[in-house]
Amino acid sequence: MNLQQRCQQVYQAGKELGNSSLRRIARYTNLSKSSVHRLSQRIKHRRQYPESDLWETPEGYQWLRVLVFATIYIFGIKQGIGSEVLCEFFHLLRLNRQIGVSPTALRRLESQMRKGVLTYQQEQNQQLKLTPVQLKIIAGADETFFPGSPGIVLVLMDLVSGYILLESKTSDRKYQTWFDQVQASLSQIGATVSIKSLVSDRAKALVQLAVQGLGCPSVPDLFHGMRCLSRNIGARLGGQLARTKRQLQETNREITARHLKKKPISVSLNQRQARLQEQYNFLEKGVDTYHSLLHQISTIVHPFSLDGSGFQTGTDVASALRKLLPVLAALGKSYQVSKIEKALEQLSCQILGIAAGINLWWQAVEQSLLTEELDELTQNWLVSCLLPEVYWLAQFSKTKNRDLKQVYQKAYEKAHQELLAHQLTLALTNVEVEQWRDWATLMVAKFQRTTSAIEGRNGYLSRLHHSGRGLSESDLQVLTVIHNFELKRSDGSTAAQRFFGRTFPELFPWLIEKMGDLPSPRKPRKLVNLTSAL
Repeated sequence: MNLQQRCQQVYQAGKELGNSSLRRIARYTNLSKSSVHRLSQRIKHRRQYPESDLWETPEGYQWLRVLVFATIYIFGIKQGIGSEVLCEFFHLLRLNRQIGVSPTALRRLESQMRKGVLTYQQEQNQQLKLTPVQLKIIAGADETFFPGSPGIVLVLMDLVSGYILLESKTSDRKYQTWFDQVQASLSQIGATVSIKSLVSDRAKALVQLAVQGLGCPSVPDLFHGMRCLSRNIGARLGGQLARTKRQLQETNREITARHLKKKPISVSLNQRQARLQEQYNFLEKGVDTYHSLLHQISTIVHPFSLDGSGFQTGTDVASALRKLLPVLAALGKSYQVSKIEKALEQLSCQILGIAAGINLWWQAVEQSLLTEELDELTQNWLVSCLLPEVYWLAQFSKTKNRDLKQVYQKAYEKAHQELLAHQLTLALTNVEVEQWRDWATLMVAKFQRTTSAIEGRNGYLSRLHHSGRGLSESDLQVLTVIHNFELKRSDGSTAAQRFFGRTFPELFPWLIEKMGDLPSPRKPRKLVNLTSAL
């Protein structure tokens, strides 16, 4: 029986026996008289507030454990808030007399919880190795840097499930470092992982990792390709437009001030206003054209055409992207954008890789249909009706860009109408349609053209780093386990559940069972009467 349980026993006995002697409470609880006295004094010291009696009950104490551990887990580990702030928080909750909430005690609990998270992962990996499975994944790779912090964080993620296979600090990002880290991480997973393609920003080491190390195609990340255009064209046009707008506003204010003071406006001032207005309109037109071209690039790279004319192959996508290169070149020449040739050359070199990603997805769809042994009518229904409807619904649901959302919504509505009008849709039962819809949802999830999930992860880590405490290797390991086994999507599934196709014990309740009791509060210091002492 631990200290807290004995305190609860004495507290309950005191309530049942009323104002009884220590000797009678000792006989009732089978404890010594000195223990009852000591525990009674401890309880008396804690009962300073109206809610204090709640924490003395078993139910109240268990809820208090959840409160303390959840606070440390959410704010201390996941958000990087220091123990001093958490100590202040628990003092405001008036818990400093109930439990130990000093920064030292909280750091000790946080360290224990971090070790528990790593122990949880070890146990799950051991369970997975008992029943190993074979997994075929589409991976994304990227690295991130933290200013003022040595080392580079290498990240390898399954883009379909969001499961992080590798997240580790290294001294460089060379091919051999990538290869060694990836092999070490894959060997620790309780499954045989086969990487079908690797989406990346086309760094030389990552291309070599895909082709030579993993033996899979290297697919360019569309996000990084468009970002290259943004740096060389969008940033320059936007900067010129902002400066011209600021100058035009200053000129307009000067003219307005002269009007109010009934002063004459010089010819040079009017000419400057007209020149700035003309320049502003010219630059605004260029920015609109640039945004329109980016919009077209984003809407082209899809396995289905937006106008509903049917599916697109890699050849169709490559041809449509090449048609935009002269338009981008003319835009750069008209607005005298420097280094436009380099940006277009980078985009041109990635077109074949982007088209290869489209073809790889269609090959995966074809292989999946071959295993089903379907008739021609059902195959045509799946490819021409169900897959486009599910695909455009997924694109509409996840995009946040207002213009793209409108375009994807129209494409989805058209595909939905074609699906309803097909004869096989009415002939199949609801159960059969839902089964094929699940298949289509799985296939749609396998089409990955960006590493935006990794970029979001890097942003989260960067925020923790900039909180002032940095990120150690052990911190990264803990955060990786939390990402894989604790974070949930809207459907309630974790990345580990989606990746391995099985359920796992919930991480936080598992941790609470392993954490034990809360630390005891500090003993009150006796105040010394200096006057009497003197």
